[in-house]
Amino acid sequence: MLDPQTEKAIAQLTEHARLVFGTDLVSLTLYGSAAGEDFVPGQSDLNLAIVLEQVTFPYLKALHAHLPKWHQLGAAVPLLMDRRFVEQGRDVFPMEFHDIKEQHRVLYGEEIFARLEIDSRHLRYQAEHEVRGKLLRLRALYAEVGADRKRLEHLMLSSAKTFVIIMRNFIRLRRGETYTRYLAVLDGFEKHFNQRFPTMRDLLNVKLGLHPWPDRIEEAFRVYLEEVEALVEVLDRALPDSDDRI
Repeated sequence: MLDPQTEKAIAQLTEHARLVFGTDLVSLTLYGSAAGEDFVPGQSDLNLAIVLEQVTFPYLKALHAHLPKWHQLGAAVPLLMDRRFVEQGRDVFPMEFHDIKEQHRVLYGEEIFARLEIDSRHLRYQAEHEVRGKLLRLRALYAEVGADRKRLEHLMLSSAKTFVIIMRNFIRLRRGETYTRYLAVLDGFEKHFNQRFPTMRDLLNVKLGLHPWPDRIEEAFRVYLEEVEALVEVLDRALPDSDDRI
Protein backbone atom coordinates (compact mmCIF):
# COMPACT_ATOMS: atom_id res chain seq x y z
CA MET A 1 0.00 0.00 0.00
CA LEU A 2 1.34 3.41 -0.98
CA ASP A 3 1.56 6.31 1.45
CA PRO A 4 -1.15 9.02 1.32
CA GLN A 5 1.16 11.63 -0.21
CA THR A 6 2.07 9.31 -3.10
CA GLU A 7 -1.58 8.42 -3.65
CA LYS A 8 -2.39 12.13 -3.81
CA ALA A 9 0.35 12.64 -6.40
CA ILE A 10 -1.01 9.74 -8.46
CA ALA A 11 -4.50 11.24 -8.38
CA GLN A 12 -3.09 14.58 -9.61
CA LEU A 13 -1.13 12.89 -12.39
CA THR A 14 -4.25 11.02 -13.48
CA GLU A 15 -6.28 14.21 -13.65
CA HIS A 16 -3.52 16.01 -15.58
CA ALA A 17 -3.34 13.16 -18.10
CA ARG A 18 -7.10 13.26 -18.65
CA LEU A 19 -6.94 17.01 -19.26
CA VAL A 20 -3.94 16.81 -21.61
CA PHE A 21 -5.10 13.89 -23.77
CA GLY A 22 -8.88 14.12 -23.49
CA THR A 23 -10.90 11.49 -25.32
CA ASP A 24 -7.76 10.13 -27.04
CA LEU A 25 -6.53 8.76 -23.71
CA VAL A 26 -7.11 5.01 -23.95
CA SER A 27 -5.29 3.96 -20.80
CA LEU A 28 -3.09 5.36 -18.04
CA THR A 29 -1.18 2.62 -16.22
CA LEU A 30 1.14 2.75 -13.22
CA TYR A 31 3.85 0.08 -13.31
CA GLY A 32 7.11 -0.79 -11.58
CA SER A 33 7.83 -0.55 -7.86
CA ALA A 34 4.86 1.74 -7.15
CA ALA A 35 2.59 -1.06 -8.35
CA GLY A 36 4.46 -3.61 -6.24
CA GLU A 37 6.23 -3.82 -2.89
CA ASP A 38 9.61 -2.13 -3.45
CA PHE A 39 8.45 1.48 -3.61
CA VAL A 40 10.37 3.90 -1.37
CA PRO A 41 8.46 7.19 -0.81
CA GLY A 42 10.48 10.22 -1.78
CA GLN A 43 13.04 8.13 -3.65
CA SER A 44 11.37 5.75 -6.11
CA ASP A 45 9.90 7.12 -9.33
CA LEU A 46 6.29 6.78 -10.41
CA ASN A 47 6.45 4.96 -13.76
CA LEU A 48 3.54 5.57 -16.12
CA ALA A 49 2.53 4.00 -19.42
CA ILE A 50 0.20 6.18 -21.50
CA VAL A 51 -1.71 4.59 -24.38
CA LEU A 52 -3.47 6.95 -26.80
CA GLU A 53 -5.61 6.37 -29.84
CA GLN A 54 -2.84 8.13 -31.78
CA VAL A 55 0.38 9.82 -30.67
CA THR A 56 0.56 13.21 -32.38
CA PHE A 57 3.13 15.98 -32.22
CA PRO A 58 0.73 18.38 -30.44
CA TYR A 59 0.35 15.78 -27.69
CA LEU A 60 4.14 15.58 -27.37
CA LYS A 61 4.28 19.37 -27.00
CA ALA A 62 1.54 19.26 -24.39
CA LEU A 63 3.36 16.53 -22.46
CA HIS A 64 6.56 18.59 -22.63
CA ALA A 65 4.73 21.54 -21.08
CA HIS A 66 3.36 19.44 -18.21
CA LEU A 67 6.41 17.26 -17.55
CA PRO A 68 8.16 19.63 -15.07
CA LYS A 69 5.06 19.49 -12.87
CA TRP A 70 4.89 15.72 -13.26
CA HIS A 71 8.51 15.42 -12.16
CA GLN A 72 7.69 17.47 -9.06
CA LEU A 73 4.98 14.93 -8.29
CA GLY A 74 7.55 12.12 -8.55
CA ALA A 75 6.85 10.84 -12.04
CA ALA A 76 9.56 9.65 -14.40
CA VAL A 77 9.27 10.45 -18.11
CA PRO A 78 6.30 8.28 -19.13
CA LEU A 79 6.08 5.72 -21.90
CA LEU A 80 3.85 7.19 -24.60
CA MET A 81 2.30 4.73 -27.04
CA ASP A 82 -0.73 4.19 -29.22
CA ARG A 83 -2.69 0.99 -29.76
CA ARG A 84 -0.78 0.14 -32.92
CA PHE A 85 2.58 0.49 -31.21
CA VAL A 86 1.52 -1.85 -28.41
CA GLU A 87 0.32 -4.45 -30.88
CA GLN A 88 3.34 -4.24 -33.16
CA GLY A 89 5.87 -4.01 -30.32
CA ARG A 90 4.90 -7.24 -28.59
CA ASP A 91 7.87 -9.08 -30.11
CA VAL A 92 10.36 -6.18 -29.96
CA PHE A 93 9.98 -5.23 -26.29
CA PRO A 94 9.13 -8.50 -24.52
CA MET A 95 11.01 -7.55 -21.33
CA GLU A 96 9.23 -4.24 -20.89
CA PHE A 97 5.80 -5.61 -21.71
CA HIS A 98 6.23 -8.66 -19.47
CA ASP A 99 7.23 -6.44 -16.55
CA ILE A 100 4.31 -4.06 -17.05
CA LYS A 101 1.88 -6.94 -17.48
CA GLU A 102 2.92 -8.67 -14.28
CA GLN A 103 3.09 -5.62 -12.01
CA HIS A 104 0.78 -2.74 -12.84
CA ARG A 105 -2.27 -0.75 -11.77
CA VAL A 106 -4.71 0.84 -14.18
CA LEU A 107 -5.31 4.46 -13.16
CA TYR A 108 -7.69 5.34 -15.98
CA GLY A 109 -9.28 3.76 -19.02
CA GLU A 110 -8.89 0.30 -20.48
CA GLU A 111 -6.97 -2.65 -19.09
CA ILE A 112 -4.45 -2.94 -21.94
CA PHE A 113 -1.61 -4.98 -20.51
CA ALA A 114 -3.25 -7.77 -18.49
CA ARG A 115 -4.69 -9.30 -21.64
CA LEU A 116 -1.72 -8.55 -23.88
CA GLU A 117 -0.30 -11.64 -25.61
CA ILE A 118 3.46 -11.07 -25.63
CA ASP A 119 5.67 -12.65 -28.28
CA SER A 120 8.81 -13.75 -26.38
CA ARG A 121 10.81 -15.29 -29.22
CA HIS A 122 13.39 -12.51 -29.00
CA LEU A 123 13.49 -12.16 -25.21
CA ARG A 124 16.88 -13.83 -24.85
CA TYR A 125 18.43 -11.60 -27.49
CA GLN A 126 16.96 -8.48 -25.92
CA ALA A 127 18.20 -9.44 -22.44
CA GLU A 128 21.76 -10.05 -23.65
CA HIS A 129 21.71 -6.92 -25.82
CA GLU A 130 20.57 -4.82 -22.86
CA VAL A 131 23.19 -6.09 -20.43
CA ARG A 132 26.06 -5.75 -22.92
CA GLY A 133 24.89 -2.27 -23.89
CA LYS A 134 24.64 -1.20 -20.26
CA LEU A 135 28.16 -2.51 -19.57
CA LEU A 136 29.56 -0.46 -22.46
CA ARG A 137 27.71 2.61 -21.19
CA LEU A 138 28.93 2.19 -17.61
CA ARG A 139 32.53 2.00 -18.79
CA ALA A 140 32.12 5.08 -20.97
CA LEU A 141 30.36 7.08 -18.28
CA TYR A 142 33.02 6.25 -15.70
CA ALA A 143 35.64 7.63 -18.08
CA GLU A 144 33.63 10.88 -18.07
CA VAL A 145 32.52 10.96 -14.44
CA GLY A 146 35.68 9.67 -12.75
CA ALA A 147 35.56 9.67 -8.97
CA ASP A 148 32.63 12.09 -8.64
CA ARG A 149 30.80 10.33 -5.81
CA LYS A 150 27.29 11.62 -6.45
CA ARG A 151 27.40 10.79 -10.13
CA LEU A 152 28.85 7.32 -9.47
CA GLU A 153 26.07 6.65 -6.98
CA HIS A 154 23.48 7.68 -9.56
CA LEU A 155 25.07 5.48 -12.24
CA MET A 156 25.06 2.44 -10.02
CA LEU A 157 21.55 2.87 -8.65
CA SER A 158 19.96 3.54 -12.04
CA SER A 159 21.75 0.64 -13.73
CA ALA A 160 21.12 -1.83 -10.89
CA LYS A 161 17.39 -1.61 -11.59
CA THR A 162 18.04 -2.45 -15.26
CA PHE A 163 20.04 -5.52 -14.30
CA VAL A 164 17.26 -6.72 -12.00
CA ILE A 165 14.83 -6.46 -14.92
CA ILE A 166 17.22 -8.44 -17.12
CA MET A 167 17.68 -11.11 -14.44
CA ARG A 168 13.91 -11.33 -13.90
CA ASN A 169 13.32 -11.95 -17.58
CA PHE A 170 16.11 -14.48 -17.91
CA ILE A 171 14.65 -16.45 -15.00
CA ARG A 172 11.31 -16.28 -16.82
CA LEU A 173 12.96 -17.54 -19.99
CA ARG A 174 15.02 -20.29 -18.38
CA ARG A 175 12.77 -21.46 -15.56
CA GLY A 176 9.29 -20.21 -16.40
CA GLU A 177 9.19 -18.50 -12.99
CA THR A 178 8.44 -14.87 -12.14
CA TYR A 179 9.67 -12.78 -9.23
CA THR A 180 8.68 -9.16 -8.69
CA ARG A 181 10.59 -7.89 -5.64
CA TYR A 182 14.16 -6.76 -6.35
CA LEU A 183 15.91 -8.93 -3.77
CA ALA A 184 13.77 -11.95 -4.62
CA VAL A 185 14.84 -11.61 -8.26
CA LEU A 186 18.49 -11.52 -7.24
CA ASP A 187 18.04 -14.49 -4.90
CA GLY A 188 16.39 -16.50 -7.67
CA PHE A 189 19.00 -15.61 -10.26
CA GLU A 190 21.91 -16.48 -7.94
CA LYS A 191 20.25 -19.79 -7.12
CA HIS A 192 19.41 -20.81 -10.67
CA PHE A 193 22.66 -19.68 -12.30
CA ASN A 194 25.11 -20.34 -9.44
CA GLN A 195 26.70 -16.90 -9.52
CA ARG A 196 26.89 -14.39 -6.66
CA PHE A 197 26.48 -10.61 -7.00
CA PRO A 198 27.23 -9.15 -3.54
CA THR A 199 27.84 -5.56 -4.67
CA MET A 200 24.64 -5.56 -6.69
CA ARG A 201 22.85 -6.83 -3.59
CA ASP A 202 24.35 -3.98 -1.56
CA LEU A 203 23.11 -1.49 -4.17
CA LEU A 204 19.58 -2.89 -4.05
CA ASN A 205 19.62 -2.57 -0.26
CA VAL A 206 20.73 1.05 -0.63
CA LYS A 207 17.96 1.64 -3.18
CA LEU A 208 15.40 0.20 -0.77
CA GLY A 209 16.70 2.33 2.08
CA LEU A 210 17.91 -0.70 4.04
CA HIS A 211 21.68 -0.03 3.97
CA PRO A 212 23.90 3.09 3.80
CA TRP A 213 26.30 3.74 0.95
CA PRO A 214 29.79 2.22 1.32
CA ASP A 215 32.59 4.61 2.23
CA ARG A 216 34.83 3.72 -0.73
CA ILE A 217 32.53 4.45 -3.63
CA GLU A 218 35.11 4.14 -6.41
CA GLU A 219 36.17 0.71 -5.18
CA ALA A 220 32.50 -0.32 -5.03
CA PHE A 221 32.09 0.80 -8.63
CA ARG A 222 35.14 -1.22 -9.70
CA VAL A 223 33.74 -4.40 -8.14
CA TYR A 224 30.30 -3.60 -9.54
CA LEU A 225 31.72 -3.51 -13.06
CA GLU A 226 33.30 -6.91 -12.48
CA GLU A 227 29.91 -8.29 -11.45
CA VAL A 228 28.28 -6.87 -14.56
CA GLU A 229 30.98 -8.53 -16.67
CA ALA A 230 30.21 -11.79 -14.86
CA LEU A 231 26.52 -11.31 -15.59
CA VAL A 232 27.32 -10.96 -19.30
CA GLU A 233 29.17 -14.27 -19.19
CA VAL A 234 26.34 -16.01 -17.33
CA LEU A 235 23.77 -14.89 -19.90
CA ASP A 236 26.06 -15.77 -22.79
CA ARG A 237 26.51 -19.38 -21.75
CA ALA A 238 23.30 -20.06 -19.84
CA LEU A 239 20.85 -20.93 -22.57
CA PRO A 240 21.33 -22.19 -26.12
CA ASP A 241 18.83 -20.68 -28.54
CA SER A 242 17.26 -24.10 -29.13
CA ASP A 243 16.35 -24.36 -25.43
CA ASP A 244 14.34 -21.14 -25.20
CA ARG A 245 11.19 -21.99 -23.29
CA ILE A 246 8.91 -19.05 -23.99
